Amino acid sequence: MMESESAKIISWFNGLSKEHKLQLVSYFIDELKRLHEVTEQEILGKKEAAIPAGIFDSDTLSSLEAIVKYLKETQKLRFAKIAKLLNRSSKTIWATYHNAVKKMPSSFGFVSSNILIPVSAFSNRSFSTLESLVGFIKDLDYSNHEVALMLRLDDSTIWTIYDRVKRKRGMKH
Repeated sequence: MMESESAKIISWFNGLSKEHKLQLVSYFIDELKRLHEVTEQEILGKKEAAIPAGIFDSDTLSSLEAIVKYLKETQKLRFAKIAKLLNRSSKTIWATYHNAVKKMPSSFGFVSSNILIPVSAFSNRSFSTLESLVGFIKDLDYSNHEVALMLRLDDSTIWTIYDRVKRKRGMKH
């Protein structure tokens, strides 16, 4: 399954009620246990961290600062784990977190999670964090304007970033 298909399914899933989500997840866990003879612990241990797009709705933090702050404070991950997930050095992650806390001492509070971005989407160092973010959301068929509203950026900035992403992917000559 392609990453954008997974993201569409996740977005659809997020629209369900809590009860429906629990029923669906329970069904899938039962099916995995039955078909592949695995335990619930094995299944739940494979869950990849995801970043809600709502954390980027800030004028204060850079995209990397928002990711690191979210993973550290909300997901309670250690700097070494965050560094491994993002394919960066622990020192970079530590410095980024401390800069983020200076800029935004408070926690995120409620953030919209209608779009969840897997942390692995930010691990390819060929792309900047913002390029990875814009590329992922644009691959979900959002317009430049919709992405710009989500990220509090200008439409033309989104166009420029996505154009750069397409060039790096070899989609545009």
